[in-house]
Amino acid sequence: MSHLEERLEADLKTIREFVWTLGNDVELAIRNAKKALLTQDEKLAYATVLGDQPINRNSRACDHMCHTFIARYLPGAGQLREMAATMRVNIILERIGDYAVTISRESLQLNKHLPRSFVMQIDALGDESLQILHDARSAFRDNNAEGAKALMHLANLIEHKMDAIYEDLFAADDGMAARTALTVFVVFNLLKRVADQAKNVCDQTVYAVRGVGKTPKIFNIVFLHGDNADAAHLAVAVGRKFFPATAAFSAAGRATGGNISPALKDFLIANGLPEEQLESQGLAALQHDLTQYDIVVSLEGAVKSYLPKLPFHTSALEWPLPEPGSVGDFPGLYRVLRDEIFSLASLLSGDQAA
Repeated sequence: MSHLEERLEADLKTIREFVWTLGNDVELAIRNAKKALLTQDEKLAYATVLGDQPINRNSRACDHMCHTFIARYLPGAGQLREMAATMRVNIILERIGDYAVTISRESLQLNKHLPRSFVMQIDALGDESLQILHDARSAFRDNNAEGAKALMHLANLIEHKMDAIYEDLFAADDGMAARTALTVFVVFNLLKRVADQAKNVCDQTVYAVRGVGKTPKIFNIVFLHGDNADAAHLAVAVGRKFFPATAAFSAAGRATGGNISPALKDFLIANGLPEEQLESQGLAALQHDLTQYDIVVSLEGAVKSYLPKLPFHTSALEWPLPEPGSVGDFPGLYRVLRDEIFSLASLLSGDQAA
């Protein structure tokens, strides 16, 4: 190994160790912020707020070290990807440090302890998010792309847990002071964001090791219908044909069943649209696992006439379709649905979908 290569490896090791230490400081800041909130420890809260200054300085120092490394060695593709990923991870860690500051400041606004039920939930969510973050940092340090991909699933599970947590919070809202309820909501959201940022660290690990960018999100979209199941089936067929990489499309109606009609099947075959596995589930089955859906689209009436309450993270749309007398006009219905689906897919995934 040449002298230049030895210096390069030594500097690379220094940067890796620096980022690991920065991550340790950020994790400690979140733990202290959580402890200050749950124990109403004002001294610890203020110490955590002021302790963000060294984290910010070290984050700037890390950024400088990475830029210097690139300018000094003009590294190859693998090391260049690692530097680019390291700079992004550095930003992620600095942002999580800001979360600790916000949690600490929120704790200082309270004049009494939080309800015990929320103390337990915050404690558990914080520990789970921090464990995912720690494991994500370990995968990044060890260039463990497979481990990083496995951790992404754990981070996604927290997203679905939040619906139950928010439901408990809203149910208890009447019995809590507005300030307390707001603090609890903010803290829950920030601890969830820690897990989200851990997932971003995993994305950077996969990029650094394999050169593969962040995997686009696949949205779960369900079309709701009343008596006109054909409209929902046609919407699913259009979505599956043109945007299979953007979303997973399905249909649900007020009643179970709702198989595709022979007339619609002929139209789909004639226009090269998929006609296999087109069926709709009933609302009871949909409500049982509604948390998996990102978007629900009503093709007949208001979404609330089907589903009075949606999960916290689910969005609702209502699309105007041709009048009932024109429902059999499949070409006209197709054009309306195609335009709406193209517009939605472009909004969700950008120019690639358009």
